[in-house]
Amino acid sequence: MPLGAAGDEDAAAVTGPSSAGEPAAGMEFASPEEARAFYCTYAARAGFRVRSSKSFASRIDDAIIMRRFVCTRQGLPSRKDTLLDASKKRRNRASARAACPAMLQVNRRPSSRWLVSRCVLLHSHPLASSSSSADAAAADAAEPNDSSSAEQDGGAAAAAAALAPGGGVAQGLLDHFRKLQLDNPAFCYAVQIDRSGCIANFIWVDARARSLYRRFGDAVVLDLTCRRNRRAVPFAAFTGMNHHRQAIVFGCALMTDESENSFAWLLETWLAFMGGKKPMSFTIGYSRDVEMAAMKVFGGDVRHRFCRRDIFFICKQKLASLYSEHSTLKDELKECVTELERIDEFESTWRMLLSKYNLFGNEWLQTIYSIRHQWVPAYLKDSFFGEIINAPKLETMFKFFQRNSITTTTLRDIAFQFDKAIARDYQTELQEDFATFSSKPVMKSSHPMEKQASELYTKVMFDLFQDELIESSGFLVQNVESGDISRFEVTQSENANIRYTVLYSEPRASVSCSCHKFEFAGVLCRHALRVLTTIGIPVLPENYILKRWTRNAKNNILSQVPANTKGSLAWRCNDLCRDGIRFAEEGATSEEIYKTAKEALQKAFAEILPQSEAHLK
Repeated sequence: MPLGAAGDEDAAAVTGPSSAGEPAAGMEFASPEEARAFYCTYAARAGFRVRSSKSFASRIDDAIIMRRFVCTRQGLPSRKDTLLDASKKRRNRASARAACPAMLQVNRRPSSRWLVSRCVLLHSHPLASSSSSADAAAADAAEPNDSSSAEQDGGAAAAAAALAPGGGVAQGLLDHFRKLQLDNPAFCYAVQIDRSGCIANFIWVDARARSLYRRFGDAVVLDLTCRRNRRAVPFAAFTGMNHHRQAIVFGCALMTDESENSFAWLLETWLAFMGGKKPMSFTIGYSRDVEMAAMKVFGGDVRHRFCRRDIFFICKQKLASLYSEHSTLKDELKECVTELERIDEFESTWRMLLSKYNLFGNEWLQTIYSIRHQWVPAYLKDSFFGEIINAPKLETMFKFFQRNSITTTTLRDIAFQFDKAIARDYQTELQEDFATFSSKPVMKSSHPMEKQASELYTKVMFDLFQDELIESSGFLVQNVESGDISRFEVTQSENANIRYTVLYSEPRASVSCSCHKFEFAGVLCRHALRVLTTIGIPVLPENYILKRWTRNAKNNILSQVPANTKGSLAWRCNDLCRDGIRFAEEGATSEEIYKTAKEALQKAFAEILPQSEAHLK
């Protein structure tokens, strides 16, 4: 094996591995993950282990354009000060670092392939035998495609150790959060310390998240998909959706302790940051620890449910052999859960499936059936979750990490890159705001409801409502009971066996359907719209237009002056900061609006300055 080799950015392209199986400058790979796997295979033969090192992002679109993989003995030992308890003694043990220069660097080319731009094969330390290091190096190669940090060498355990006293990661995060809070007093963060004095968990919430929560915090999801997909980074996020049905983040956490008590701390702290306002619904992954913590913090005031996608994800593992044996079981099970709107239909179909495939004794199916009221849509229709059938699914944090190529070497950089990605998504939200106000929707009918909705809803929500209104013409209505509350039977023109019951109260101008679409999604269904049209109601009743779906959803978001203004100086400052952030966000959307906002701010400041000076005297 040669002692060393090197290359530069202009090296000639050499697609694929060399004949000797050694990495070389000029090789090309389809992805950085493929390059890493090749390097790890080589490392297994040579007798060393690999870890991810630096990565660089483009200044144009922030996409990752360079990845570097190094020997685990790269770098020099560094002195790490104790972080939380200076009395703790550091263990006096030798460092594994030996300033090893071995590395492989790949850069993204315009063709989207990845070129080996630098390659060093020289090591500064003895190499192990290939047989003794093969398993370890193979484990290195098994890094998930969404891997994000050098701490992945030890997975979550290494991340936990990095947050302990003496781990520079914790200090880096604290410094980062303190700077953000100095820049904006409305930024909040907190840390949880375990019994040994280690930092177990971080949580942070920025000012914009706290502002948006006041309008869109009715349906909240605790997203742990980064953990479910075996990311080494213990990332969690509180998410929701805005008036354009875009995913928004209400708070983030880095968790190395996922016990019930830690989740209770997380929820209590987050709720305090949000002013104690509880959501209407709270969605979690399938976790009894999170469920117990949510019940402890939110009580019975919040409707809890398990994520349906998470249940089906576990079904792939628990029922793998059955899915393999019965090719139609998977689709039939999903159809039973997602397509059937009535509880009696779900119950009868579920029993039919168990009988058809002889699954009455299956333990996992018994488990998820016993909690059906917490994840099967038919049992959740009476609570608001903001979900609309046939609408695009909201992006998970796992997909968000992938889309934004969040790949780094420290947890501090994870937080930094995540905040940058959120800022980019905010620009997308502003673009949707502009599209809503500047474009004219295409009408598909002359119905006054359609024109009314086009002036009220955001573009995406109008499209969804328009579909409901147009589809309503395909239903037949029969008045089966009249009075203060009239009852109607609504059936499809093509299939009279599918029936919906719609109740209408003229004194209260209220309408409800047995499908409970409005209660669940916040938009009237086609069955209710058909009844309103039949009885001559020309426009949508005001109480069936949720402001959270309208183009003016963020208007008047500034907090009202409280009855008691004798709070502490810090409280008054934070309250004004929250409103100031909202003012700045809206005021910066265009040059003209910026000038108007700037003049209004100067005028307000000119009015309060004399009062402030007089108070100081």
